[in-house]
Formats: sequence, C-alpha cells, structure tokens
Amino acid sequence: MSICLNGVEHIIAFALSNLLFQICSFNIVTLALLFDSLLRSIQVGSLYALMALGLTLTMTVTRLPNFAHAEFITVGAYAGLLISLVVPGNLLIVLICAAIASASVAWLSHRLVYRSLAKHNLNTYGMILASFAVGLLIRYLIFLFIDRFDLFDKPMQVSQQVLMRGSGYVITNTFAYSVLAALVLVMGLSLLLNRTGLGREMRAVAANTVLARIIGISTDRVHDVTWLVAGGLAGVGGALWGMYTSINPLMGFLTILSVFAATVLGGMTSFVGTIIGAFVVSLSENVLMQVLNSTLGLDFSLKPAIPFVIIILVLLIRPQGVGRGE
Repeated sequence: MSICLNGVEHIIAFALSNLLFQICSFNIVTLALLFDSLLRSIQVGSLYALMALGLTLTMTVTRLPNFAHAEFITVGAYAGLLISLVVPGNLLIVLICAAIASASVAWLSHRLVYRSLAKHNLNTYGMILASFAVGLLIRYLIFLFIDRFDLFDKPMQVSQQVLMRGSGYVITNTFAYSVLAALVLVMGLSLLLNRTGLGREMRAVAANTVLARIIGISTDRVHDVTWLVAGGLAGVGGALWGMYTSINPLMGFLTILSVFAATVLGGMTSFVGTIIGAFVVSLSENVLMQVLNSTLGLDFSLKPAIPFVIIILVLLIRPQGVGRGE
C-alpha cells in the first residue's frame, strides 16, 4: 500500500513540477502581460462597479432595466471633458460636475418620461422600449452638441502621471483615481442605504411599493433620489472611463453590455453581487482573454463577445446570479 502511495506521490510531484516548468517557460514577457492584465482588470472592474451600481439601484427601486443608462455614462464623460477644458487639471471639480450633469439628465428622464408612463400603468416591456427611445434621443442630442462645438476626439484635460513602472506594466494616477473613487462611492452608497432614513425608505419601496405608500413614504421623492444617485454614479464612472480610454458619443453604448453583464451576474438586485460581477466581467475581458490569446491564439477581437457569453450562461445556469436581493 505504501509503495502505491509513493508511486502516486511521485506522479503528482512530477505533474506539479511539469506544470511549474510550463509556467516558468511561459516566458517573462507573457507573465508580465498577465500582471498588466490583472492591473487593468482591477481598474476596469472598479469602473464597471461604479456604472453598474446605478443600474442595479434603478432596477431594485423602480424595477426598470434602464438602457438609457448608457447615455448617462456618456453625458458624464462629456461634462467632465467640458469642465476640464475650463478648469484644467482639477479632477475633483471634473468628477463633481460630471456627477451633477448625469444626475440631472437621469432625473429629467424620470420626470419627463418614466414617471408619466408609470402613472399610465405601462408594463415592463413598454418601459424597456421607452428607455431605448430615451437613450437614442440623448445620444443624438450629444452628437449634435459635440458636432456643433467640435468636441470629437478631445482628450480630458487632466494630467496623466506614472506612479510606478515595472517590467511590462505601468501604474498611473488614473488607476489610483478609479480605484479610490469606486471605494469612496461604494462606501457612501452603503451608508446611504443602511444608515439613513432615506435609505430605509428606498429599501422599503424596493421591497413593496404599495405597502410603502400605505405607511406614508413618499414614493415620488424616493424615486427622484434613486435616479439622482444612479445618474451621479454613472457620471463619475463615465468621466473616469473617458480618462482611461477615449471620449466619443458611443462610449456609453459600447460599455453598457459589460455593465449589464455585471448586473445580471450579480442577480440584478444585489449590490454586493453587482460589485463581484463587475470584477468577474473585467477579469474575463482582460486576464482570461490574455491567457486564451497566449495559449490558444484566440484573437482579441472576440473580447466584446465575453459579456454576451456571461449573460447567456448566467441566465441558463443560475438566473438569480451570485448575489441575493438586498
């Protein structure tokens, strides 16, 4: 028996040593790329979390999967760009103004469209179509605005500084801003929902709107605050995303699928699940794609398919996602 065990141990040891050899011979460049992909995953995951939390909030409280959320992201990016052109180098003012602009657009969308339709008892499918229409309207208004003032391909006027440089990777101040902003705003949202009277009212409306009205909660006020917070989070995420990539009228539209994938993976009503989902999507788009490209030669052009795959797998295997409703 001991001889058999020793033989198995030798086989396992050989397999592990062979695996270690393969990893070591993977070459330094590939390992450096993987580390760089991991850093990008942390930054992108932080931004996805910011953008997806607003989407989860509107779905939880108002029960609307708002596809116009993509344009709130774009509005935040362009608001940040405009402020950075007037007050260059001041990131705090840029982010505050981006949040205010997107929050205002979200609130107006609710007041002018969604609230009126909800009072006519429009079903969920009709509300989703309305959100598509609102998104298209905002998008083409943005196109007209930036064409009029020649804002195509304008970079955000916030200095980019290298904080740390290594073999194959660079950490910039944009990375630090993204992670720090995500931490601060997630903590702020948690405090709002769990430590304030308004947050308790929002949770009550999310649990049972009719009962919330009966006990005297102003659901209109709760919905107003919900849209303001959701828009603000999208605006900050959009401004930081514009610093990380580039700003164009389709940036929100091109990002929203990954944001929805994070929300679906989180269960659509779980804030913790949404944050987990954001980092899973980000890791899949960066680290997993890097591994598949290095080992199987999978082309990076397939990266946009990853959110589709995640959404389909979650809905097929675990529709409730990784989180639970909160």
